[in-house]
Amino acid sequence: MKANVMMKTLSLAVLGLAGLSFAGASMAACQATWGGNQTPPGPWGTALQTQAAVSVTTPGLVSTECKLTVGLNQNSSPSAKGGAVDPTPNAEQRYRARFVTSTAIALTQLNRSALIFNVVGPNAAAGGTQNALQVFLIGNGTARGLRFFVGDTVAAGQYRQVDIALPNQAGANRIEIDLTFAAGAGTNGQLRYWVSDAATATTDAAPTGTVTGLSNGAWGGVDQVVLGLAGGSNAWRTNFTATDVVNFDEFDSRRQSFIGQ
Repeated sequence: MKANVMMKTLSLAVLGLAGLSFAGASMAACQATWGGNQTPPGPWGTALQTQAAVSVTTPGLVSTECKLTVGLNQNSSPSAKGGAVDPTPNAEQRYRARFVTSTAIALTQLNRSALIFNVVGPNAAAGGTQNALQVFLIGNGTARGLRFFVGDTVAAGQYRQVDIALPNQAGANRIEIDLTFAAGAGTNGQLRYWVSDAATATTDAAPTGTVTGLSNGAWGGVDQVVLGLAGGSNAWRTNFTATDVVNFDEFDSRRQSFIGQ
């Protein structure tokens, strides 16, 4: 990253102007338009929009001014996506990020899932992809939940899976990750994650869960992240339309320090 602490927000909110002004972005709080050839609000590098409806809407999710709202077109292809790319990480060996998300989509059905956060490394693991960590919004049969796939070259399929129900089914949830990479072929990589109601304070010492012993050095760290909707399952794309949206807000990334509220 360009600094020890980097903040990227989708709104002028609790974090003030720091997130938007870091990269010399416009001071406008909310950008009304969106598109694949446009620059997203704040210091984001690229806007993504393929077979999707993407907008920046008001109000935000946590007393913020605006939020990112994304829905995939019904019967779209598996490549449908909408969101934003942060290209500023540079082979980061430790990466911390946090964002807030909410949705009213009925996800009590199995097999309905979409990618909401993708951490991409500079390298692909042998025989695999550059995706070092992926977070999916899923239907687990009874409620809305998250599914983490964290890279581990000694695990079956090169990933370990963690499922967790969203604590606030009807409202905003805060998701934070702390991903550390092993050196070379070592097995001391680690993922810590916090999943909480956005109104609940969290502490660095009390993660929701920890995955240890990761052999994830093959990915080479973090080179970019993508926040939004992509990779919708067939059951998602068949049953939901572009008005069945997922909201995102208050994205923040850092090298070392805990983010929390």
